[in-house]
Amino acid sequence: MTRSVSHDRDVREGRKATLYCWGCDHASSVDGDWVREPRGTEVAYVCPDCGTVIAERPREDGGPNPGEAWGRVVRTSVSVWQASVGLASTIPVRASPRRDDP
Repeated sequence: MTRSVSHDRDVREGRKATLYCWGCDHASSVDGDWVREPRGTEVAYVCPDCGTVIAERPREDGGPNPGEAWGRVVRTSVSVWQASVGLASTIPVRASPRRDDP
């Protein structure tokens, strides 16, 4: 026995979800005409008609911006340098015996 499934909406292969603005009823696909505003690690989807923020999603790249990454590199390098200088200053230095040969 074969069971048929009916859907109320037209489903197309590869089609992305549709977002709806609750401020003005604007509708468009996720990659449609929404204004995308980067906000730290997220992107806000803003309605182009009324300016309502309808969603905040993680950034696609998932990584920090170049300025944040460079700052982390500099801070890590400075920390490593400070640790090596601090370690070197705690090691006792022994003077080698002096040999005065006639």
